[in-house]
Amino acid sequence: MNKKVNVVLLVALSFVFTYCSNAKKEAASEKAAEKKQELEQFVEEQFEYPLPTSFEVTKMLQDANASYNSEITNDAGSVDKYVAEWQKALNLGVYGADLSYASTFDKQQESVAFLNASRRLIEELNVSTAFNKSLADRIEDNLENKDSLIMIITESFYQTYNYLNKSGDEKTSLLVVAGSVIEGLYITAQLIEASDYNASLMNVLAAQKDQVGDLTTLMEAHASDENVNKVLPFLRYVNLFYDQIGEGEEISKGQFDDVSASISEMRAKIVG
Repeated sequence: MNKKVNVVLLVALSFVFTYCSNAKKEAASEKAAEKKQELEQFVEEQFEYPLPTSFEVTKMLQDANASYNSEITNDAGSVDKYVAEWQKALNLGVYGADLSYASTFDKQQESVAFLNASRRLIEELNVSTAFNKSLADRIEDNLENKDSLIMIITESFYQTYNYLNKSGDEKTSLLVVAGSVIEGLYITAQLIEASDYNASLMNVLAAQKDQVGDLTTLMEAHASDENVNKVLPFLRYVNLFYDQIGEGEEISKGQFDDVSASISEMRAKIVG
């Protein structure tokens, strides 16, 4: 389970405290145990750090004959702007998704730029042990081998995510995930707009429904946190958007325009 989300213990405890607060402690404890087991199963079976999903999203975009557009990624030079920890965490996720996008389309120069920006944020989040010189050298040595590069990059972000969780910084790790998910939505939406509502690209947007839903479920456990609430209302809104799409139905132009505007607004708040 070294690659699975480790926030389950903290989240599960919230269920324990909730259900043990009344007089019927024994019955409540049984319910809490059931809730804990359900949540553990949910996390174990459905949710991991989504960098591989970022690659899956960009691979779907590539399969849909989308092209690489450097103008829609976050400028690697903007890394200096991110001072607050929540900014660093969210934009680490953003750069992770951009790195996935660039690597999928064999853009070596862009990959190096996003790699360096990610490394900078990882160091500033005090998780530099997850991204040491040896790992950086491996990435640079494999820039021309996309499959190896994807594996190495995935490994580095897994290590970063797990390090944050093991350090008791689950909220920061979830912000990293949120940044990656939101950037995946943004890249997809921008390519849809440029393609004049290409149906294949619309399907890529629809395919991100479960990812958004799973992330929202985990972030709800920290809904009282100020930084989590910088993105949680947006994720709730996107879930409502997906709920409006019936099984087997296509996303309409009107529905897309509405959600795309919200995605762009949220992404602008993150990258500055």
